[in-house]
Amino acid sequence: MKKVTSILAVAIMTIGMATSIIQNTANEFEFMNDISKALACNDCATFPEDRKPPKGIA
Repeated sequence: MKKVTSILAVAIMTIGMATSIIQNTANEFEFMNDISKALACNDCATFPEDRKPPKGIA
């Protein structure tokens, strides 16, 4: 009975660790997408007077 309990505990711990690693990896890819979107400037080629005014802080 002790072996079954310990095997079950290790299996649950492994599932939990795998889930957290998958979530961290997904967050890193999302962060990289945010950076690439920030670097891709749509209005960078226009002159300052032609640019849209900044949005107000809500």
